Amino acid sequence: MRSAVSKLLCGRDYRDEVINAVNAEFFDFTLEFFCEIVDAKLHGRDIGMSWYREHFIDGDIPPDEAVIFAGLNRKTVTNIYGTSAREVMLDAARSNFVYLRGILADLENDADNNLAVTIIISHNDISVRLSLTESLIVINALATKKLQIRGGAWSAIGKSVEKPLVDELCRMAGVPETNIDRQPFRRDRSLPYDRETDYRLIASDGRICRVEVKLMGRGNPESADMTIARDTDILIADTLSPQSQSQLTSRGTQCLILRDNPAILPAFTEILCRLNIPHAQS
Repeated sequence: MRSAVSKLLCGRDYRDEVINAVNAEFFDFTLEFFCEIVDAKLHGRDIGMSWYREHFIDGDIPPDEAVIFAGLNRKTVTNIYGTSAREVMLDAARSNFVYLRGILADLENDADNNLAVTIIISHNDISVRLSLTESLIVINALATKKLQIRGGAWSAIGKSVEKPLVDELCRMAGVPETNIDRQPFRRDRSLPYDRETDYRLIASDGRICRVEVKLMGRGNPESADMTIARDTDILIADTLSPQSQSQLTSRGTQCLILRDNPAILPAFTEILCRLNIPHAQS
């Protein structure tokens, strides 16, 4: 994600980097999924719903994958059952597969339904034809997987981009290493509450300045809400609505907006000056 950091520091949109990564992972998954279906046909297996359940739901595969093939994901199961334990995940996968199969079978047997959807997968002169029910089950599994990959990719931004982004800003501004605290969060139990934050900078008087990085789009008020909840001193955001920015500024939070900003470094050094954080130009 180094190129994403570079784009952010130039005031450009970084999202194409994430989208490209999502598409690459999804296409890899899709091709592998289809190859398994063709491989089963190659070995003389009868491709149908029973085979699909045996191979992708009840087979010796990780629970995370079983729920995907059944049209669910780990987060959904956890939200419903309050746990992502192995047996709970597998039971949820089996139950949802039976539910989907019943709905789709009714759809396929509906005399008034003139819809015809057939997926044909061919590889090395081996062809597999999936019925309407089988095709829709596969489409549903692929759609669920795409959502899972997409959600995971955006969540991973925090690990792969946010801290390197602040690191680069501090390097460009000349903030001494002695005034940077990037250690993993550890709760201070001497305090009545202690909030995790992305990054910490140390002012000349020893005061800890909390730094939050939010790369969500303009229509996400939770960026401001989370920043307020964590008593943030500096918010670095891709975009932020004027209302949220005004709300944060009134509470004493310094905001650095990256998108279409031709003066990111001067704006950052100005924030450092206000908070009395040492840097090369101080």
